[in-house]
Amino acid sequence: KNPDGSLFLDKAGLGWVNPYNKEVWDYLIEISLEAIELGFDEIQFDYIRFSTDQGMKDVDFGPEAANKSKSDIITEFTQYAYERLSPYAYVSADVYGAIIDSLIDQEIVGQNYLEMAKHLDYICPMIYPSHYADGSYGIEHPDLEPYNLILASLNESKNVLAQVEEGSHVAKVRSWLQDFTATWISNYQSYGPTQIREQIKAVYDSGHEEWILWNG
Repeated sequence: KNPDGSLFLDKAGLGWVNPYNKEVWDYLIEISLEAIELGFDEIQFDYIRFSTDQGMKDVDFGPEAANKSKSDIITEFTQYAYERLSPYAYVSADVYGAIIDSLIDQEIVGQNYLEMAKHLDYICPMIYPSHYADGSYGIEHPDLEPYNLILASLNESKNVLAQVEEGSHVAKVRSWLQDFTATWISNYQSYGPTQIREQIKAVYDSGHEEWILWNG
């Protein structure tokens, strides 16, 4: 909520639940367990993060937010969800690709790549080439070099997850790949079979085995 008690709405006019509210956690777990009872063998959490809209800096998350960062509370929810759901189904979560190696982005959205991966079966970074700034990983225009961008980001993912103690649980990486044309950026190309195949090849060349496509 806003400091005056009114609901915070993002630029699309949508409200957001408060990740610091444990009632929200239990509500999501109840829905997940119901889905599992209906036959789903995996619960994949999307938007497991904070809004990034400008007005978020003034939002009141309650007293618990004074002692825990955004990434702390999202990690705690991830652990809680995994403990409750993993006996019955696989548990996965979508995360921003930029949080793999950017502490600044981790704190903005509340996603700590390394810590979340310790409490998931699959972690699904959205490593769309169009979402990376020019010069990322030394690539002049990432959208024009999908193979190089995917390979670089997944190699960095391996470096980060290598910090998990040997023998400890760590999620498998199942990346979201780009199946859309980002006409809103300056240096873009039309994405079709060639660009998709380049990304898939990069997944395999990085030593990973799974991927999913987003064509929104």
